[in-house]
Amino acid sequence: MKQTDIEFDDALLEAMKDDLEKVIMKEVCESVQVGKEPDHVSQKEIALECNRRKNSVMELLSTSVRTQRLYFVLRSIFMGLISALITFAVILYLESINFAQAIFLGIFVFTFSLMFSRLFDNQIVSVSLKIIRFLEKHDRLRSVILRTF
Repeated sequence: MKQTDIEFDDALLEAMKDDLEKVIMKEVCESVQVGKEPDHVSQKEIALECNRRKNSVMELLSTSVRTQRLYFVLRSIFMGLISALITFAVILYLESINFAQAIFLGIFVFTFSLMFSRLFDNQIVSVSLKIIRFLEKHDRLRSVILRTF
């Protein structure tokens, strides 16, 4: 694939690279060739249009991957904070817990934080998109956050 400002070295995109290349070439490039009359358009123009459309699709997929990763990170942080708060409150109330209580508490806390985070799913997605838009202006910060997490 042609290197642009899109990060194609992402592991998820690399895993899907061959399939994406086939689909893009089939769907995008064939639609360019079918939609234009061959007498009036040169092969070079068709290839340029195909590459432009292919890069647009890859940019969209790259943004989607970044958003999904950031969503996962934010939701995990949110769940961790909820779990820590509940665990802290229970231990503060009981003053100590044994192994069996810790297992039941862990199961309850995980289930509760998962359900609670689902209630705020739309807000987490909204915040993720806002952060992605902010990170588009800060390449180094985006690179560190998305590669670290």
